Amino acid sequence: MAANVVTNPFTIRNAVRRKEGQAMPMFKNALILRHPSRLLLLFLVGLVGVAIIAQSWWVIEEDRELTLASERTNGLVAVRILEEHATQTLHEAERRIDAVASAIREASGARFEEDIAIRIVQAHGNQDYPYLKAIQFVNPKGQSWITSRDYPSHRSDVKDRSDIAFLLDHPAAGDAVLGHPYPSRYDSQLVLPLARNLYDGNGNRVGIISIDIRLSYFADVYARIAKDSNAIVSLFTGGEGFIIVRSPFEARYVDRDLSRHPRFAQFRDNVAEGSFEDASFLDDELPRLYTYRRSSAFPVITSYGRDLDTILADWRVRTRDRLLFAGTVASFIGILIGFLILQISRLRESQASLRRSQQQFISIFQRSPVPLALVRMSDNSFVEVNDFWVAEFGYSRNDVVGRTSMDFNLWVDPAERLPMVDLLVSQGFVDRHEVHHRRRNGKLATCLMSGQLLDAMGEAMFIFSLVDITHQRQIENDIRELNAQLEERVRNRTQRLEQTNAELAEALESMQAMQHELIRSEKMAALGSLVAGVAHELNTPIGNSVTVASTLMAQTEEVLNDERAGRLRRSLFDRYLANAAEGTQLLLRTLRRASELVSSFKQVAVDQSSDQRRRFDLQLVLQEVAVTLAPSYKGTPYTLEMDLAPGIELDSFPGPIGQVVTNFVTNAITHGFEGRNHGAMRLETRHHGDGHAVIAFHDDGIGIPEADQKRVFDPFFTTKLGQGGSGLGMNIVYNLVTNVLGGRITLDSTPGTGTTLTVVLPLCAPEHLVQEPQLA
Repeated sequence: MAANVVTNPFTIRNAVRRKEGQAMPMFKNALILRHPSRLLLLFLVGLVGVAIIAQSWWVIEEDRELTLASERTNGLVAVRILEEHATQTLHEAERRIDAVASAIREASGARFEEDIAIRIVQAHGNQDYPYLKAIQFVNPKGQSWITSRDYPSHRSDVKDRSDIAFLLDHPAAGDAVLGHPYPSRYDSQLVLPLARNLYDGNGNRVGIISIDIRLSYFADVYARIAKDSNAIVSLFTGGEGFIIVRSPFEARYVDRDLSRHPRFAQFRDNVAEGSFEDASFLDDELPRLYTYRRSSAFPVITSYGRDLDTILADWRVRTRDRLLFAGTVASFIGILIGFLILQISRLRESQASLRRSQQQFISIFQRSPVPLALVRMSDNSFVEVNDFWVAEFGYSRNDVVGRTSMDFNLWVDPAERLPMVDLLVSQGFVDRHEVHHRRRNGKLATCLMSGQLLDAMGEAMFIFSLVDITHQRQIENDIRELNAQLEERVRNRTQRLEQTNAELAEALESMQAMQHELIRSEKMAALGSLVAGVAHELNTPIGNSVTVASTLMAQTEEVLNDERAGRLRRSLFDRYLANAAEGTQLLLRTLRRASELVSSFKQVAVDQSSDQRRRFDLQLVLQEVAVTLAPSYKGTPYTLEMDLAPGIELDSFPGPIGQVVTNFVTNAITHGFEGRNHGAMRLETRHHGDGHAVIAFHDDGIGIPEADQKRVFDPFFTTKLGQGGSGLGMNIVYNLVTNVLGGRITLDSTPGTGTTLTVVLPLCAPEHLVQEPQLA
């Protein structure tokens, strides 16, 4: 592979010295011509720039005026068409008024009758004309009969309308009067009224004929024109200055007063048509060019306005193109002149630049913070070394320059040099190639060599740098030894950890076995307490039953003995029968009570011992649990009230629910009422949202201190330590509610007031195997 060769900056020195004598006279001539030429070029640049700017400004302004003139012409054409449309519509409405008036005079004859006028108005009002909304006959009192195809004929009081009020006050006014736009009272459609006095055959004013022109008839036409040209088109009166219609159409502009606008003054000059520019006319926010035309027959003016941004859009594009072209021409001329000035300047600076480059390279080479050396490839001798190389290896510059590395035994192993040279020749450079050199004091140095071939006056040379990594390699060796020691320590600690884990596993199994035994003991203790209570409760009805039965047996034997001896009297037999009936009833009641206790005990005992899942009524289950709990507080000053909502059906585990309630009651009696001679407990149930039920237990005992409330559900937490308390009761309750029943439990207690435990359960318990509750 051919070697990559770069030019050596050291060769510049001789080239500069040889050419310096020839270059100086030429630079002197350039300096003589430099200032006059530069001033002349700058003057020409300024003159050309002024000419280009003046010509461009004149063309742009001329183009703008032509664009606005063309727009004014187009706008005047548009308003003439609009004015013609408005005038024809109003003439047609006026002719319709004349036709109705003529028909009324012809039908009335010498004597005017209002009913005849109304019938004629109805006949004409039902005809179909695109502009016609309604025809009205207004009597001299201002009462109107309105006829339209759009709604039924009806009467209305219209004397408040400005046009009607004017004609009522001026009976001699013969011209048609244009009123203010208003919404039709029947369907709120906007209309423009045109009215004229009605005279009979004798010239007496007998009423007013008014025609309501649909504003939509104007708005539809104006909207098409406005949409096609992105303009504002309007029709307004020239006298009073109110807007009849404006497009784009908005109802809020109808009947808007324009007379106070500064531009409206020019409409009072009776000029037939014209144009102006304004940014606020017709409540617009854009500068627009408006053209307008006045109707010669009616006091109305049509206007057509386009925003200046739209009008001048093409002009701006042309202006931009002209400016770009002018800028391009000016830039091209400026670049040419600048290029000439730059070339003159560069000729002057080239010599100084070459000299600075040489000095900079020498300075960089000598002051480099890494060892640098330059070696001639033909004989492998050192050409130059920098100060850092001398300081690093301990040699003087005279000891190295002109000698090879073999002469002063630089390489620790000369065989390492050959692979480096082969790599250098093959690719033209070496990068971070590890080598081992010997300092002058005999110490060894591990270095990373990086270098490149270069050409100096046709001679191949090798410039390279060395980075000492001896300390780094020592650190790496220390790290490898430390890693080996750490790995050995990790293996030893891993073995000890595995042994410890095995011992912990055995301890965990033992603890779990003890845990299950404690939980079973707690459950059996609760069941034993239940059995003892039920047995005590059964003792009374069973004892009463034995007493009644023995009494009945004795009385029966006495009656049998009297009957056998013939001493049985009627009164004795009747008394025996009465006692037998009363004893039988008493016996039946006591046995039924015992049966209820046994039935409740059986169901509760089965539920608490089997953890069987089934569907059940929560009210019935809690009532059965309450029956079995009664002996635990019977004969004490404590009471249990229940408010159980009916109809709460659960698909869950009744046994855990009973055990939870049992623990609540037991805790209240044991802890809550400690030191008190009275106490009330309350058990409530209710629906809770979608698919949940709430069991709330409250006692008015001494409460729980705030510091202990967070630990109530912890295993082995009890205030009766050493007094028979295991500290597992509420922990078992917590695990039954959360793990088995799939619910949640909260505690709210205030010292001296009492404690409330709230359990929220799903109506359908989670689908999982029932397991023994674990100690949390």
